Amino acid sequence: MPDTGPIFFTLALFAAGGILVGAAGSRLGAPMLLIFLMAGMLAGREGPGGIEFDQSTLAYFLGSAAIAVILFEGGLRTKPRILKQGLRPGVMLAVPGTVLTAFIVAPVAMLLFDMSFISALLLGAIVSSTDAAAVFALAASGIKLPEKVVSTLEVESGFNDPIAIILVIGLVETLAGQPLQSWEWVVQPVYMLAAGALVGYGVGLLSADLFRHVKLPVGLKAILTIALGLLAFGLADLLSGSGFLAIYLTGVTLAWRAPVVAEDAAPGVDGLAWLAQTGLFLMLGLYVTPSHIAVVALPAAITAIALFALARPAASFLLLLPFKFTVPEKGFIAWTGLRGATPVFLGILPLLGGAPNASLYISVALAVVLVSLVVQGWTAPLVARQLQLCEATAPPDRGEVFSRLGSMSVVLLAGVWFAVANSPVRNIFMEPESSSELIAMVGAGEMLGAGEDSLIATFPADFSDLSVADRQPVYADVVALAMTQVNREIAAEREELLAMLNKEADGTALSLEEQTRRDILARKYKGRYEETGDLLARINQIPPSLAISQSVLATGWGGADGLMQRNAIFGGRAGANYETIIDAARDYADLLNSHPVFSEFRTQSAEMTDGDKDDASGAALAQYVGGYISGNADEYINAINELIRANDLNRYDIADPGTT
Repeated sequence: MPDTGPIFFTLALFAAGGILVGAAGSRLGAPMLLIFLMAGMLAGREGPGGIEFDQSTLAYFLGSAAIAVILFEGGLRTKPRILKQGLRPGVMLAVPGTVLTAFIVAPVAMLLFDMSFISALLLGAIVSSTDAAAVFALAASGIKLPEKVVSTLEVESGFNDPIAIILVIGLVETLAGQPLQSWEWVVQPVYMLAAGALVGYGVGLLSADLFRHVKLPVGLKAILTIALGLLAFGLADLLSGSGFLAIYLTGVTLAWRAPVVAEDAAPGVDGLAWLAQTGLFLMLGLYVTPSHIAVVALPAAITAIALFALARPAASFLLLLPFKFTVPEKGFIAWTGLRGATPVFLGILPLLGGAPNASLYISVALAVVLVSLVVQGWTAPLVARQLQLCEATAPPDRGEVFSRLGSMSVVLLAGVWFAVANSPVRNIFMEPESSSELIAMVGAGEMLGAGEDSLIATFPADFSDLSVADRQPVYADVVALAMTQVNREIAAEREELLAMLNKEADGTALSLEEQTRRDILARKYKGRYEETGDLLARINQIPPSLAISQSVLATGWGGADGLMQRNAIFGGRAGANYETIIDAARDYADLLNSHPVFSEFRTQSAEMTDGDKDDASGAALAQYVGGYISGNADEYINAINELIRANDLNRYDIADPGTT
């Protein structure tokens, strides 16, 4: 029998804890949905819960069901006059607004992630849709906003999903090699909206008529109401229409034609909607891998800022010009285009559709959602009050303002700490205080191959005071130690990539974790998120003899004080500072393995190590590193070869069997 007890216990514990913590956090203005997203991460693979959940298809199915229920509940409590008031501006923001937002975000993503325009537009489309769960949660939070503002935000969140979905699907198919025809970009969204609207309105009318002839207890009435809403969702989907729009309009129509039924069913539907909201964010927290956010944290945060400080305000103020909104009302609508589960949910589509580097999108979407929930969600009440939009409420209390902003700052700082803490693990180094101590540590080469504990962090300040003859053996050993450790890391990454390539060759799909890891390697060795066809050829070890000789030419056996004080043992960029020698070695290896000028070096290195061959050596590869030299490349290459020959540096190329 499967042991389900631990899973149910863990999920229940984190769900109950999320509700209690959310209730306490609401006093500080913390969005409840943020609490559940964080609870899911804690319960997931990298948290204390340790639950493994990477089923993309199941996550998509459950996410669809949850968003459908949330939209239905929102429609059921939307009064017809409110819908009429917000329909035109809401549709304007939902249809052209979603497209405009995606196109404004795309150039920013191109710059930050060095993407193609289509890939950047896909990312913009994923994060362009406002989230029904987050918007409805804001509307139910007790902030008494003008009806036309609330209705506009709710209509937008109900109507923009089809547009975002067709954009995402079309761009995913384009990246996967099956682009939509130009007419399909126009016809499909129109058809999806029309079919969804007709199905939703029709099922809503029939449901209202049904309830006139059927008498049910209140509990069953709520269940039947939800079932009819899901029926509309499924029918619209079967007809290739928008199921999300259909279920939203079913709720609206039912509330309009059968208000008593809607009122009776409201408590049950509201409870299920809260279950769907919290369960959705809990599931998405389980699904994502938090440490991957650290890889894209900075560009994703800038993307989020560009989204809600540039794209959203530009689209909102432009598209709301024909409508009678005051400037404060437009400002609040621009600020509260909240992102929630929908962008993360849409981020699953590239994984299901086979788009290259698909896991990047869900990682960025999660980071954008976190920034949106923390910054926009936390400050929405303050912004509403500052813009004097709250009806019949007391002026903002200074203590509350500082409480909300202070709490938000703590969360943001915690996020920065998390990104730093989850950056690549650094080694533990020894730090000699004097040259005599360093010489004793090195021990005339005895430390070579001894492992990570024998790494030297930096050369002592008095190292350049030694004679060249005294510096030579020590310098060569220390640089060889650093390069050997870097080669171990490269060998591990190469082995990891080979395992993934072999798995794909066998016809087995990579897990979300594996796809993300492959994308990280592509970013590291190619400088951009793109296809990984020639990636394996870029992950090659660097012969230590070559590294030592190039370092010697840069520093004069460690005699260049300016470079040595910055640990720039390979010269590097002007003013480059490295925390340790191994950081400089990593940068040197990355340069050879990724810069276009060393493409021939990588080709020859790959050929020399192909299969069982291991012919790569410093002397053999020296002729391919001259392209980066501004002076006489031939003289530079000859100097490398002479250093290797005269000092027998080739011995370092075989000193660490663990890297072969």
